[in-house]
Amino acid sequence: MGSLVSACSLSGPFFDDSYDKTQILSPEPVPPYRRLVAAAMKGLKQPVDPAGLTISEPRWIERIGGPAWVVCLKSDPNASHAVYYAFFIQKEKVVDTRTAVGTDRCVHQEFTPFDAVTAAAEPPPGHPPGR
Repeated sequence: MGSLVSACSLSGPFFDDSYDKTQILSPEPVPPYRRLVAAAMKGLKQPVDPAGLTISEPRWIERIGGPAWVVCLKSDPNASHAVYYAFFIQKEKVVDTRTAVGTDRCVHQEFTPFDAVTAAAEPPPGHPPGR
């Protein structure tokens, strides 16, 4: 009976927090996500205070709008009510942004400091700085 119960255990993206869909290989190279997110922040419906922002590494995901890189932005990381934003990137363009929802898995990501002004000034890939 015990083996029957263990055979029914559930796993996968909806039941197991350790499940990581980023193990899916991307057909696209990692985009210049910091620059793309910095530019897309200007178009958000609600302005984001640039002070104290942190950003995650991009993850390749499958989604209804087609496969994309998702990058999470976290506002005010020291506050108990931080807001998370999800930026979806396809072919080096931000195609969608939103306040992150559970399926974006932003709360599970590791974040590093993000300076949007510096990131926006980064040159596009293949272009030397100062041109």
